[in-house]
Parts: sequence; C-alpha cells; structure tokens
Amino acid sequence: MIKNAMLLFGLTLTLLAHGQVGLDENIRKRSEALASGLEVFVMKEKLHCVKLLPEFYQQRLFKPAWTDKDTNAFVAILTQADEEGLDSEDYHYNSIKLFLNKTKNAEERAELDMLLTDAFLLYASHFLNGKVNPETVDSEWKAVRREGNAREFLEKALSENNIANALQKLLPEHIGYNGLKESLKEYKSIAQKGGWANIPAGETIKKGMTDSIRIPLLIKRLLITNDLTSVPKEQYTYSEAIEKAVTDYQTRNGLEADGNLGKLTVASLNISVNDRINQIKINMERYRWISQDLGDHYVIVNIADYRMEVFKKNQMTFSQKVIVGKPFRKTPVFSSKMTYFVLNPYWTVPPTILFNDILPELQKNSGYLATKNIRLFQGQGSNATEVDPLTVNWSKLSKANFPYTLRQDPGATNALGIVKFMFPNKYNIYIHDTPSKELFNRQDRAFSSGCIRLNKPMEFANYLIQNEPNWNAEKMTTALNTGKEQTVLLSKPINVHILYLTAWWQDGIVHLRNDLYNRDQAVLTALNEPAPIL
Repeated sequence: MIKNAMLLFGLTLTLLAHGQVGLDENIRKRSEALASGLEVFVMKEKLHCVKLLPEFYQQRLFKPAWTDKDTNAFVAILTQADEEGLDSEDYHYNSIKLFLNKTKNAEERAELDMLLTDAFLLYASHFLNGKVNPETVDSEWKAVRREGNAREFLEKALSENNIANALQKLLPEHIGYNGLKESLKEYKSIAQKGGWANIPAGETIKKGMTDSIRIPLLIKRLLITNDLTSVPKEQYTYSEAIEKAVTDYQTRNGLEADGNLGKLTVASLNISVNDRINQIKINMERYRWISQDLGDHYVIVNIADYRMEVFKKNQMTFSQKVIVGKPFRKTPVFSSKMTYFVLNPYWTVPPTILFNDILPELQKNSGYLATKNIRLFQGQGSNATEVDPLTVNWSKLSKANFPYTLRQDPGATNALGIVKFMFPNKYNIYIHDTPSKELFNRQDRAFSSGCIRLNKPMEFANYLIQNEPNWNAEKMTTALNTGKEQTVLLSKPINVHILYLTAWWQDGIVHLRNDLYNRDQAVLTALNEPAPIL
C-alpha cells in the first residue's frame, strides 16, 4: 500500500512537472461552467457546443484530447471550409492559428484543446445536419433529417488517429452535393476573374438576326459558363451554334427552351456570379439537411423544378412534369412512404379549399356545388346523409360552424382526375391526376392548392405495378372503365421525398431555378450569421 502511494505521489509530481494536473483542472472548470449554462470564452472565442463538449471531456475524465498531428490535420481541413460553402471563422480558425504559433502554459494548452474540440464538434455537426436548422428559416420544411452524434465521431477520429477521414465520412454522399461542390469552385474561379458583363435589354434576337453589341456580349457570357465551347466565326450574327447554346442554357435554368434571346433569358444571364455562388451555397446547405438514406427505391419531387423523378439504386427510372402549390398555398417539404393508389377516387374537399374558395362561392350562389358535381353530406362514414345544398342557409356558416362534408364523385371533372397516389402525412398532400392538362404546357407550374398534380399519371401507375402479381395495365384499364373507386395496394411501399432545391447538379453541370417560394434569402441570411449555439 505504501508502495502504491509512493507511485501515485511520483506520478503526481510528474504531471505537475508537465503541467498535466493544471491542464486537466482548467478543462474541468470550463466544462462544468459550460454545462451549468454559463457562457464560456476561450481567447475571446465563445464556445458553442454547450452539451457535447462537457460530455466529451467528462467521458475522458477531463484529460486533453489533441495531439500535434491531429491538430495540424484538423487545421488543414478548416482551411477548406469555404469549399463546403461554409466559413472557417465559425470554427475558431484564426484563434487556433494564433495559439499554434506561441509557447503555451498549462492554461493556454487547456484553452487550445477545448477550442479544437468545440471547432470539431461544431464543424462535424454542420456536416451532419447543416449549419442552419431548416425549421427556423422555413416552417414548412419537414424532410427526414440526417442523424449522428458529433461527439462519438470525434472520439472515434481521435482513437483512430485520422481526423481527415472521419470528417470526410460525415459529408453528404449524394452525387448532387458533390456536383454542387465542384460547381462552387467553378463559379468562384469565374468571380475571381471578374465575372461577366450584363447584356443590355432590347428586342428578342432570333436565329439569323444581327446585333453588333448584344451578340458579342452574349457569346462572351456563354463561353464563361461553357454553354458555348468555341467562338463562332461570325460574332455579330445569331447563328445556329449560338441558338443551340442558348437553348442548352435555357434548359438547365428552367426557361422556355426556344433558343431565342428574349427578356427572361437576358434577365437570367444577367444574374451576377456572386448571386449564383450564394444560390449554390444555399442548396449545398439543403443537401446537408436531407437524410442520406433516401431508400433503394424512392420518389423525389423538386418543387422548384416542377418535376417528379423516381430512382432505383440511385439510377433514375422515371420522370414526369408536375404542378405544385401556388406561392400563397405552398407545397410543404417532407418525407413519407407511398403505400397505395386509388383509381376513380372520390374527392373530399379539404378545409383550406373549402373555407377559402368554396364557401365564399356558396354564399353567393347556393347552386355552385351542382356545377362542380360536388355533393353535400352531414355526419360521418356510413351514417352520413346527403343534404340538398339549396336548403342550407350558407350565410350563417363559417369555419367555426360547418357541420358538413363536401365530396366530389369520380368522373371526368373530378379535381383528382382518375387516380390519386397516397402517402400518409399531416398536410393532406398527395400526388394525383388533374383534368386541367393544359396547365402542363406552362413553363412555371405553381397552380395547385398544395398537392402535386401529374401530367401522365397512368404511366406512373403502370410503373408502380410492374412487379405487382395481382395487377397489370389491362386490369387497371378494366377497373377504370367501371367508374368505381378501387384501391391498389403496393406490396413494397416506396419512399417519397418532397424537396425544394433551386440549384442541383445533373449530367455534369449545375442546374438553376427561380426561387418560387422566396425561401433562399432566409437560408442565406442564416448561413452568413455567426454559428449558433449547438
């Protein structure tokens, strides 16, 4: 026992000689202060990870964590934060650099260790979940989030002595994120070279027309973003090569691809390179919000692109135009599972449409329901009884006093068309057919009350039943011809992700869209603010 006490005394003297006891005590005191809710500053830098950092050090009995090798590796990674659309200053970069270049006593070594830990935990959390909480900038963003504990990743990274590899694994693996990362580099390079000049407004230029000012400027603009790969021989004439380059530009920017240099195309070309850089950063952040496990077989509806795409093992297997919610009735962002679809559906009028649209019409004209083939019921389910709308005093009804249900029968005028695709969600949003096919000819297709309307829904239905033993195209046609409602259950539910991306990467190039719901600015503002407390 005396021998053990002497050994412990000797170890204490050794630790004191190296400042180890003072180092541990400094870490303990600051960790406890942080855990108790106090603000803790290290070299004028506020510590952000008020929960994870104390947990991390308590787990290791307040011993310092960082070796010189790990520190140097992490600092090298922080220099590349801007490549991820993030700011290295959010992660104490300059203060850490200052610490590294000076001789440190025990207190300063403790401060450096905690600063490195706080920086890693914050950086890792931003890789895992994004810097910005999506629900604080967009209450309608409810997509499935990525999961993971930054503290556990730090512990593993330090034990394996491989900080760089650990952080790399936390980045989104989606090809869209990596593509945007490459596009960010490209557009930053363009910005460093001075960006591009604006093209003056003027009459629409079409193939064969000439313009000695605007066409040369257009050529330079298209060359900068590789929409045009070589300088045409005739620089004042709107040639076939220029027309094709403009068509390609219009396609990847969500414009009407007519190949002409019109007002909207000029406005898009004149958006500054810095604005495009911000747009790419915003959508890299959105990719960090999205779960990495979208499923082996999944549907993505990109609201801003007015398009639905289906992927199987990350290969696109189906694609179609869609109509989405109007700006004042936005389609929300969320994830669910499609479990069945319904042929010849009834349409039960949802509350938003009922009280905002239909009730005001009924208060003006009690015969309105008959013009829409909508029936009125009182009660629920099998106990519901049909009521003649002409016998109701509509002027006395309101949202707080409405004992009826409105239901539209199946048929050619049904608001849902001939099929609806169901995936349970609290928003009463689903994908469905529509009788208003002419709206799909529009470039901008925000016309619904929130649901997603399909251009060719039966093609999607036939896609879904490819491996269903009890269904085929002929049987579905027969079911449709009966005019009766019928449910088609899917033996393997398919994940559905309703997203909002105004920039993404596809076929080797960045695609950009207008900010339909004006959601980008709030994300950008939050990205540019100092990192929030974690």
